[in-house]
Amino acid sequence: MNLSPRQQEIVNATDKYLYIIAGAGSGKTRTLTERIKFLISKNHHGEKILAITFSNKAANELNDRLLYSYTEEQLKDLVYTGTIHNFCMDLVIQRGASIGLSSDLHIFESFEDRLEIFKNAVASIPQLRQKYMSSDNNNRWIKESLDALSKAKRKLMFPSDYNQKPVSRLLYQEYQNLMLAQNAIDFDDILLYAYRILVEKESILRIYQRIFKHICVDEAQDLNKAQYEIIKILAGINSDICMVGDPNQAIYGFNGSSSEYMCIEFPNEFKAKKYQLQENFRSSKSVLEAAKKIEPDFEIEGQIPIQGDFIVNKFNNENDESAWIIKKLKLLLEKGHPDVEGEKIDIHQCAVLARNRYVFTTLENLLQENKIDYSVRVSINKGLNSESNIFKIFDLSLRLLMNQQDTLHFSELLSVINYDNQIMPKMGTFFELRQSSFLECQFGKVFSDVLNNIWDLLSQDTAQIKFGQVLEYFNKYCDDKSNFSNDDERFLVFNDYSAWVERWKTYCRKTSVENRTISDLMRSIALGIANISDDNGLILSTVHMAKGLEFDVVFIMGLNEGTFPDYRTQNNQEQLKEERHNMFVSITRAKRLCYLSFPLEKVMPWGGIKRQSPSQFLDKSWINSDRTGIVN
Repeated sequence: MNLSPRQQEIVNATDKYLYIIAGAGSGKTRTLTERIKFLISKNHHGEKILAITFSNKAANELNDRLLYSYTEEQLKDLVYTGTIHNFCMDLVIQRGASIGLSSDLHIFESFEDRLEIFKNAVASIPQLRQKYMSSDNNNRWIKESLDALSKAKRKLMFPSDYNQKPVSRLLYQEYQNLMLAQNAIDFDDILLYAYRILVEKESILRIYQRIFKHICVDEAQDLNKAQYEIIKILAGINSDICMVGDPNQAIYGFNGSSSEYMCIEFPNEFKAKKYQLQENFRSSKSVLEAAKKIEPDFEIEGQIPIQGDFIVNKFNNENDESAWIIKKLKLLLEKGHPDVEGEKIDIHQCAVLARNRYVFTTLENLLQENKIDYSVRVSINKGLNSESNIFKIFDLSLRLLMNQQDTLHFSELLSVINYDNQIMPKMGTFFELRQSSFLECQFGKVFSDVLNNIWDLLSQDTAQIKFGQVLEYFNKYCDDKSNFSNDDERFLVFNDYSAWVERWKTYCRKTSVENRTISDLMRSIALGIANISDDNGLILSTVHMAKGLEFDVVFIMGLNEGTFPDYRTQNNQEQLKEERHNMFVSITRAKRLCYLSFPLEKVMPWGGIKRQSPSQFLDKSWINSDRTGIVN
């Protein structure tokens, strides 16, 4: 596909600072790819492009497109492509010693881990312990305080200059101290410490500024203050900045993000030139017209000459709604649709979106009954979610092998193996556990031998981790059915093993042999770099997780007041506006066919039926009073 005149103008632009408003389906990724290739041609030896994206999926897509023009080795020397958290984590690991940080920091990525550390911080301050740790009723205060702390970090507020309630400066500092005592940081710390290094260590900043002469930021409408300030300081006065985004798709306001950084602050501070991509090369007419109903400012140019479908259905209840989706899906898979290219529609071309994960409950049950394969995308952080005992132990042990200061996950490991320090001889360290016979007594000799052999292998002082051999141990364990009490147990273990095989393959593809360590592997998993794709079958996705994806066929279900828009936004105009953006983003995930639906009744978990009204985002002209989900 040739670039349009407007796309070509952006690719060849010589402006030092520019920002591109790129509407849905406007060929943004292709334009950015060609822009990066143009900038590479201008660079001198040793200079690189810094291409910041907001998801590993987007980074992989951009990298794959560049690989059509360069080899992997060439690309490694020409462009850094990744999320801003990945880039900043590399910076902190490589340069953190300059501000007193360990060179082997570990990420506590889960909310539960952070919450446990925060509770310990509260408990260590006498006046707070007495007030907030004496009753379960104070859990809400603790969670709200932890959220306030995260927001402060995203605004680059350090303990020394933080004095706002409910998180006191003392509590903030104690939380940070406890994290570092575990040799750990959280996600917000990654940006916070990276910024501190760049601000305090001018010699390090100059190195990065010499290397990265051009900075390209994808999805720039979702920048928050910390991210924006890091980009600014990296650019200095010599590096170019190109931002690409669509304010209509800014849906991460809850995370401190705002399109104002791209559309107002950046142009004002840098006198950046504005470009616009308003052509649509992706979506059908019916989808685009519906999107414009949601966002009247959405400008549409160069539409493709395909009508497509945009249909809204109402149903008596959630079961009827889910049954219709499955019936319509089967019909499309069997007979196709004239507005979708190809003889048939494949299930991977289809997705069901909802405002929150609980909307999917009835649909998931019916998908299982109909034996339709599906995947659920509801959380950015997949992490390690093993189901079997042996792999739960293995997952936790990897953290402990690389980080002896990690008492949090050692306590979790003791809980998994049912070791009670209150009634058994105190087990103080992971090394003591390995030396004891507890695992053998609890789980049997073969189980214990496999783990101990693996731990011995990984504990060897060698330059490279022998993870291939680790997987061989597990493979042999899975092959022997006598190791399992029943097929259900073996099924869980085998699937956990298979997940690790795929995770390891993904990690190996993205790292060089000399850089592979347990610590780096675990950081890559925490940052999502080594996460395996489990997008099998029909995709069920929350709106926030669908950002950046596109499908020929999209169902959007559960479009009721209180659900979409969320009930918590009803009395807040800014949040309600953001919910409208969420609706716009949902509709524009559809390339050809978009089917919206809502049930009139909802079964409540505690019993009883709740009557519901359609979402305020559904234009009255879309809802046919006689239409109750007729498949056609």
